[in-house]
Amino acid sequence: MEAGSDVCIVGAGAAGGTMARELARRGLRVAVLEAGPRHDVRRRGEYARRYLKHENPWRTPDPGLDRHTVGGANPYHLEGRRTRGVGGSTLAWEGYAVRFDADDFRLRSLHGVAADWPLSYTDLEPYYARAEAGLGVAGADGDRPASPRSTPFPLPAFPFSHSDRLFAPACQALGIAVHHLPQARNSRPFGGRPACQACGTCHVCPTGAKASIDLTHLAEPGDVPAGLRLLTGATVLRLELDRSGEVAAAVYAGADGVQRRLTARVFALAAGAVENARLLLLSTSRAFPDGLANRSGLVGVGFMSHPSIDVTGRAAGRVNSHRVGFSTAMSRQFGLGPDRATRAALLLEFLNTAGSTPERLAVASGLWGAALKAHVRNEFGRRLGIRVYCEQLPDPGNVVRLNSRVKDSLGSPVAHIHYGVGAYEQRGLGEARAVAGRILGRLGLTDIQATSLSFAAHQLGTHRMGTDPRASVVDAELRVHDVPNLYLVGGGSFVTAGTSPPTLTIVALALRAARHIAARLRAPAAPDREFDPSPSRD
Repeated sequence: MEAGSDVCIVGAGAAGGTMARELARRGLRVAVLEAGPRHDVRRRGEYARRYLKHENPWRTPDPGLDRHTVGGANPYHLEGRRTRGVGGSTLAWEGYAVRFDADDFRLRSLHGVAADWPLSYTDLEPYYARAEAGLGVAGADGDRPASPRSTPFPLPAFPFSHSDRLFAPACQALGIAVHHLPQARNSRPFGGRPACQACGTCHVCPTGAKASIDLTHLAEPGDVPAGLRLLTGATVLRLELDRSGEVAAAVYAGADGVQRRLTARVFALAAGAVENARLLLLSTSRAFPDGLANRSGLVGVGFMSHPSIDVTGRAAGRVNSHRVGFSTAMSRQFGLGPDRATRAALLLEFLNTAGSTPERLAVASGLWGAALKAHVRNEFGRRLGIRVYCEQLPDPGNVVRLNSRVKDSLGSPVAHIHYGVGAYEQRGLGEARAVAGRILGRLGLTDIQATSLSFAAHQLGTHRMGTDPRASVVDAELRVHDVPNLYLVGGGSFVTAGTSPPTLTIVALALRAARHIAARLRAPAAPDREFDPSPSRD
């Protein structure tokens, strides 16, 4: 049995890594159990080369741990949509760090759909500010529409790209506002990390300019607070209760397959919306025969993501797409307003990478020699595009359950994800195609076409928060209604999905929950501004 800690956290990604650092710097003893490895930052160049060869640079050492099954009208596969390891999915995220709007927390009150969150934008705003400081978010303070801010962005926004400057007049003519896209990527040196060099391999940032939790919150060597123990290759199998009904231990297996127990006063699951739900369902007991924290029957119910499409068109001349590997502009205009009563909200991302890259054009053409050269030269850099992220409401038919017929490499039943996209979302996607088509048509583009439906790497809503234990799993502090010393952090606690990428909100909620845990354990106070906002620590 491992020695006891004040807090045991399962998962070292955006939620777990943030919470671990916050609690440890308040003097608490924190143990983090992470199923994946710590990826060597010195090998990022090698990882980037793997990515360019269309390999998964963040592959799990034991692929059997990632086994899962899918079903439903729109199967949601996890391959390429989650990452095990210190840093979690921030290792591979695109870095877009957008706050929820104040209206996103009040869908029921404002539009009569879904449910309100048990906290407001005002409640979360100070934690948004701290999340942005910790990640080093670059953005433009004057962009509208935007909810009120208490602090400026830590870094200046990236300038609008060549593609953005083509989109801007077309959008202006149509009355569509274009905003800078905030992102956790250094526009200048910050936090001991360099400015972005626009390498174009953002899913593997070889320089460290893109924020990832292994660099910003759990960096080595020497930057991890005293009292924080990080155990990698430690896959949690279940949680065990004591006689009082609180969690007493996390049972986990290392690479050797040997089961061990780690005790603590407080436990927090931060393994992602799917794995959090799976682990709760695996942790059955006499008190919780249907899974830990599941007296409401809502664990795993209401799984959400962001349905997405790309709409592209062909320009008569070269528009020089692929000059920047990440997007720099967006429009939130279609994410607000009364239309949300009947159709999903939308976020428009103006792509800097529309159309195929030269190697993809070459492979798809079937040509050789001079004909191949002419084809690539004529087609590359001729398309502009808009990516649309669509809000999704929690649907009781979208669930994460256990599949007892399929086991992972440690012998546990795998997660089964049953998923589909409903009429509310389909109406939003129809509006998205029309809006994007109008913009591209205004630019004079031809061959305007939309991709088939895809889904963001955002897993949400499997243990939603609320005030009523019969209609939610955790409260506004992310503490489980049924188990007083257990917290569920991450996107699984989201009540609704909004249109913003979820990572910044995940980090803000983790900071807020950590403060609640620290107060409960009577930890010493710590200054809110831990991270140095100066351009560089070097």
